[in-house]
Amino acid sequence: MGILKKLSSLFSGAGGVREANVHREYVRCARCGEAIAIRVDLANELTPTYADEGEGEGAYQARKVALGSGKTRCFQSVEVDLYFDAQRRFVSRYITGGDFITREEYEVEQESAGDV
Repeated sequence: MGILKKLSSLFSGAGGVREANVHREYVRCARCGEAIAIRVDLANELTPTYADEGEGEGAYQARKVALGSGKTRCFQSVEVDLYFDAQRRFVSRYITGGDFITREEYEVEQESAGDV
């Protein structure tokens, strides 16, 4: 019976990516103001960026394009570029079409909307 549970959890996503291997960002759409959560799996979603000769080790980048839930009838995309060092530690971020917000701001908005 134990092997069936393990196989089931493999396909259902339970016990999947540990939270230590995840980077989260929270953004607000510039057009409608909706708060959106972005999740990056550090083990699988990073793209290597290779250093030129003499510049040392390369690093990683993740590009995410987020859309809101559609409740506001806004389909503006928010583009986020995240940069990580060679050890997959967060270095910097850039955004187009929105602004970065804190996790607390995101949670407050979700609670007031009744989604949490």
